[in-house]
Amino acid sequence: MPTHRQKLNVPYTPEQLFELVSDIARYPEFIKWIKALRVSGMKTDGPRSTCIGEAVVGFKGFTESFSTRVEADADQRTVAVKLVRGPFRKLDNHWAFSTNGQGGAIIEFTIDYEFSNLILRTLASANKDTAIDRIMSAFLDEAKQRYG
Repeated sequence: MPTHRQKLNVPYTPEQLFELVSDIARYPEFIKWIKALRVSGMKTDGPRSTCIGEAVVGFKGFTESFSTRVEADADQRTVAVKLVRGPFRKLDNHWAFSTNGQGGAIIEFTIDYEFSNLILRTLASANKDTAIDRIMSAFLDEAKQRYG
């Protein structure tokens, strides 16, 4: 899979967006394809935190589980997600939030992933834009609900 990069200008503050994206334990509340999520190994060192997120996801009749290492930096307002184990050959996701100078924020979202399984790889390739749009919509809808 090629790397996907997206930049959005939104009416929420960088701090609000960082709070939303870094709080992975709440993802099942607003991302409907996450069927279960367990957070473990939480470590905090000043503005930086790391944890392991173990998720069970369901999509179009497929159910998979995977683990990621999530590193969040409140000072830099970044969240980085790296594959620990799961159905991916690779998974690297990065969020960065900065002020847009108008009371809102700029989201910089990057994801680079590839499934190991040929069927999942084919399904993901055919639905890449839809999947990324759904991910972003889930977060933006939740931001609207939380922050107005």
